[in-house]
Amino acid sequence: MKKQITLALLPFAMTLSAIELPSIMVESSKLEDTLLESPSTIDLLDKKKIEISNIKNIKDLSAVVPNTNISGLGNRTDRTFSIRGITNYVAYESSVAMYIDDTPVPFSYGFGMVDMSNVESIEVLKGAQGTLFGKNAESAVINIYTKAPSKIFKSKASVDYSSYNTKEFYGAVSGPTSNEEITYALSVTKGSSDGFSKNEITNSNFDYKNFLSLSTKLRYNPNSPLDISLKYSKSKSDDGASAYKINTKDNPFSIDNDPQNGYVKMDADLLSLIVKYKESDYTFTSATTYAKESVLKDMYVPIMGGLNLNFDIDITEITQELRLKQNFDDGDLLVGAFYSDKLKFDYKEDQTLLAVNLNSLNSLENPDRNMALFSQYRYYFDDYYSLMAGLRYQKTERSFSRDLNNFGAPTTHVSSATSWTHILPTISLSYLGDDNSNTYLTYSQGYRPGGYNYRTSSALVPFEPEKTDSFELGYKNAYNKTLLLNSAVFYNIITDNRINTFNDTLSTTTLNASKADSYGLEFDVSYKKDALNLYSTFGLTRAKIKNFNSTGQYDGKTLIDVPDMTASLGAKYNLNKNFYVRSDLKYMGERYYNIQNTAKEDGYTLTAIAAGFEKNSWKYELYADNVFDTRYVDFMIYTPTNNYYHFGAPRVIGVKVSGSF
Repeated sequence: MKKQITLALLPFAMTLSAIELPSIMVESSKLEDTLLESPSTIDLLDKKKIEISNIKNIKDLSAVVPNTNISGLGNRTDRTFSIRGITNYVAYESSVAMYIDDTPVPFSYGFGMVDMSNVESIEVLKGAQGTLFGKNAESAVINIYTKAPSKIFKSKASVDYSSYNTKEFYGAVSGPTSNEEITYALSVTKGSSDGFSKNEITNSNFDYKNFLSLSTKLRYNPNSPLDISLKYSKSKSDDGASAYKINTKDNPFSIDNDPQNGYVKMDADLLSLIVKYKESDYTFTSATTYAKESVLKDMYVPIMGGLNLNFDIDITEITQELRLKQNFDDGDLLVGAFYSDKLKFDYKEDQTLLAVNLNSLNSLENPDRNMALFSQYRYYFDDYYSLMAGLRYQKTERSFSRDLNNFGAPTTHVSSATSWTHILPTISLSYLGDDNSNTYLTYSQGYRPGGYNYRTSSALVPFEPEKTDSFELGYKNAYNKTLLLNSAVFYNIITDNRINTFNDTLSTTTLNASKADSYGLEFDVSYKKDALNLYSTFGLTRAKIKNFNSTGQYDGKTLIDVPDMTASLGAKYNLNKNFYVRSDLKYMGERYYNIQNTAKEDGYTLTAIAAGFEKNSWKYELYADNVFDTRYVDFMIYTPTNNYYHFGAPRVIGVKVSGSF
């Protein structure tokens, strides 16, 4: 550990003599101004921080955003988000909402398909955000901004090659059309990797990766308040199987119990129309989306005893969000409406017991509709104090139609329809100091709709909606517009906490704990001056079941997949006009993976370093990720009979060349 920290801090040691803290001249960006004014925690990652912290996919936000762990089964589609103790461990419905350029990403399967090569900046707004955004967000909103069309012609390309035959090409062009009021942007990313794990039985790579992303934008922005953007993105992935070691951690990248190779394939389309009309005192926004996703899984997790798992999922959804923000002399008002219609959610699974060649064929249709009205008003008493209050009305209608055949048993059909209605308040008091500081106290309420456990022989077994009461005391400051501090303490009361458990065929059952809570603290510090960029984050969370049910069977147990601590430290320093070095260190704390708390994984530290050369719009970089080749479990599945361990990536060494034309 000491050696890892020493190497990670080399750029700091090399540059201490060059730091002159008093001479500060850099102005904060618009995103930084938003961070300071908001009465909730906003973790901001601009282009520099994304580069320094080595973010190549959505999973890499872990630890860089305090008290955050983003993991999953080992492919792009299955993403588990744990933020401040609120988690959607192996659940289809995420506690997090994601927006890309004002467009809500309709379903959580698409979160892992974000093309980070085309991202300009990321905001993570923590806590329930029901009065600020249309899409339901119980624990956080991840707000992503991609590269916008340019009014002058620009082009960029990059090639990245690293260990395990990992390759990525990124190309982008942008500029005006023959009508200068209409601009365009086009980008494409194509990546592949042989994977880190080998199937010893088939003598082939087990977890290979292939990814293709295409993004197109047209923007009509005349010399008027009107701004219209039409966007389309297409993403395809083929992730191979998820490499799990069963009941052992020896030889982590050698799979010797699966006679076949599996895959997880995903195809996603997202079409959106964004219309903005902005005057000096108000802004109106309309966001319309149409999205389709298909997911195919075959033998994607090896199972002790021999079970072939095949899944086929098709989803189609439309959404409409309307927002009006009005500025007054002594306050600002936001009102909005949101509607989504999941026209199609068809789920089919085929499970085969290989030893006796016995099948279980199951299907589920699970469409839903959501409607929300939301508003918040912030009143400024004077130059220092402000009060914000908001309210959200949310209605979810969900239907279930299921056919189940449990390995030769007669097929049973059951159906049901349920609706849930919630009114969610938010209130916050802020003190804005003369020193560019913001001290605030915020209460907000969030929730996730309920549903049904459908793998039962006779009837659908329901689970209740999860509701969260969140309290946050925060302090932010921009010291001389260069040193940014973002800090908070928080406390969440979780009612009907959703807990997912696995059986021996890797089928899940959702339970409700009557009461749970999570509390902790965090900070995020960024420093920018001339040639130096630094950042540091720290998070501490305690999340436990307070009252499971009348028996108190699991009272006091830690919630699943919630790290007890996260930390990160990163730096980039330009040695001169052309040469730079950067380093990044991340720590992910210990986590439990079953409700009994008998399956626990230790914390781990990852170190990355890089050196680069920039000249005449060209950039050359040599980098190493996981420098010390740390072997660590980043995700786990516990069943009554077996433990399944998924390991994070080993050491990767690569080179990247990019240029603008």
